[in-house]
Amino acid sequence: MKGPVHIIGASCISPQDTFDRDGIASVKGYDGHPLHAIAPDLRRYIDPVRGRRMARVSRFGMATALNALERAGVRDPGGIIVGTGLGCMESTERFLDTMIANAEMMVNPTAFIQSTHNAVAGQIALALGSRACNFTYLHKGLSFPSALFDAFVQVRDEGNERVLAGGVDIITDDHFAIQRRSGLLKEEGVGNLGVLEHGGPGAVCGEGAAFFVLDGRPGQGTDVRLVEVDIHYAPDLPDAAAHVRSILQRHMLEPDAIDLVVVGPNGDAMDDPAYGPVMELFPTATVTAFKPLCGEFYTANAFGTWYAWSSLVQGRVHPEVLLRGEAQRPFRRALFYDRFRGCDHSVVIMER
Repeated sequence: MKGPVHIIGASCISPQDTFDRDGIASVKGYDGHPLHAIAPDLRRYIDPVRGRRMARVSRFGMATALNALERAGVRDPGGIIVGTGLGCMESTERFLDTMIANAEMMVNPTAFIQSTHNAVAGQIALALGSRACNFTYLHKGLSFPSALFDAFVQVRDEGNERVLAGGVDIITDDHFAIQRRSGLLKEEGVGNLGVLEHGGPGAVCGEGAAFFVLDGRPGQGTDVRLVEVDIHYAPDLPDAAAHVRSILQRHMLEPDAIDLVVVGPNGDAMDDPAYGPVMELFPTATVTAFKPLCGEFYTANAFGTWYAWSSLVQGRVHPEVLLRGEAQRPFRRALFYDRFRGCDHSVVIMER
């Protein structure tokens, strides 16, 4: 029997000041990219000696996960599920650089051991002493939605409790250079808050981590219920609005039942117009973008989901990323829609 799914805790590290908060107090603007995540004081969660040997993706992922559990009042999660597109690319590059520098002789294996995609989920489990299920999804733009969908199904269909799900990616210099040369990222320095009006090909690059604790019962704080998580791979989806409408119909919802829409335009003039039909499906809703706040990366939709959750909790979005409607109102139901490079489509519906 299917049961309700509640978000009882959430945490985020991003280029905005989001860690251990319900929302963004004031939006930060940047003159160029990549947008680097703001590193909080992690000593609450990670021993400084151990932290020096960890890659940034592991430090940020572990701290965000442990903070989400702390905010939910949970010590022993019923599952740990992580989505990442790049994994521990920093450790991979460090190992390869050392191997080249040492002519493939006497290479320290530590960086290689820490370079696997599932290192973040494994280190979270080790920090908690957890023996619960532990999964990592690496499906480019569907990495985090796949992790969230897995956790959602575990709670809704299987009755699992206190499942931790999140997404994390940290951009390295080499990856940034390659993506920019390929045309996926903008060549010139463009301010993040003006990127949607800039036009031209490519996006502004970012990084970050966001984690959520899901449970079948509401938490002690503000109650947000996760209604639906939908993942869909379709190159050049011909009618994204029809796909979103079909999801609403499964839950017997009309478009006017959605009063907040969070979408993922990133400043790429070739891709952003595809969001238009989805936005037009909700003429009475407040519509806001999220990628000018965090940049584009494989698991940017984890930040976008956190921003949708935060907007429901706080009853406001930020004027800097408002596309249409009122920035402040008591939102009841939010729909999140993102498409990554025209192929990886994700839809999340949540409500107060």
